[in-house]
Amino acid sequence: MLASSGGGEIALHNLGGQGPPLLFVHATGFNARTYGPFVEPLLTHFSVWGPDLRAHGWSTQPANGDYEWTSLADDLLMVADHLGIGSGELDCVGHSIGAATLLLADALRPGLIRRMYGYEPVMWRPGEAFPPGENPLIAGARKRREVFESRAEVFERFTTRPPFSQCRADALHSYVTHAFEDLEDGTVRLRCRREDEAQTYDGERVSTNDRIAGCEAKIVLGKGMDQGYGNLGAPAAEVLANVKTISYPDLGHFGPLEAPTRLAVDALDALLHS
Repeated sequence: MLASSGGGEIALHNLGGQGPPLLFVHATGFNARTYGPFVEPLLTHFSVWGPDLRAHGWSTQPANGDYEWTSLADDLLMVADHLGIGSGELDCVGHSIGAATLLLADALRPGLIRRMYGYEPVMWRPGEAFPPGENPLIAGARKRREVFESRAEVFERFTTRPPFSQCRADALHSYVTHAFEDLEDGTVRLRCRREDEAQTYDGERVSTNDRIAGCEAKIVLGKGMDQGYGNLGAPAAEVLANVKTISYPDLGHFGPLEAPTRLAVDALDALLHS
């Protein structure tokens, strides 16, 4: 566990592999261990390290109540320092908030990223972010069911309900295995509690593309179909100097769980050959 500037602790997972370090950052509500089939191919070339963002996975809530994404990005700088990754040396992969906070970390420490594959970074143009408390995902998060009788119940339920019903079976199994914790009464509960998820969605309003306009790293961004949440990934791509966009019209925002092998191959190509 590493000390966060927010007053909590950040869990850092060694996900395996041999080779140079690769930093992998998860999406909101997930954690570093929920992406098994997507991460596994990356282990053939890299030692993969995955932090859990504030109040996600095994990380604790921030004592100061700060969930703004620039602050989460500051935690990633702390992780990079812990791993001995210097300026121009960071190879990384991120999904959703994970991709956005990696780019924001590079903005806080210009030149940090060397190469990156990001799937649908959630980033806004200036003036387009939701005002405080008005992101529609906040209400949904606060209604989320946290406790289930067992992981088997979770798996059966999620296989019939989008967006998880679109995920590959082994990827969904990885999510269900690691996104829940065991309680003393035998039930299981989401590790990322619904109020923490809601606060994380509220913190995204600082994720704007003007902050990353100076990034000159080699970036490959993946984009799935538009599912009504806006053109995810486009604002980031508009301002990056060395960006390539890959479209996946058959995938949604959970692409790394829907087609983990295909996206991992593209991520490796971005990291090894860009």
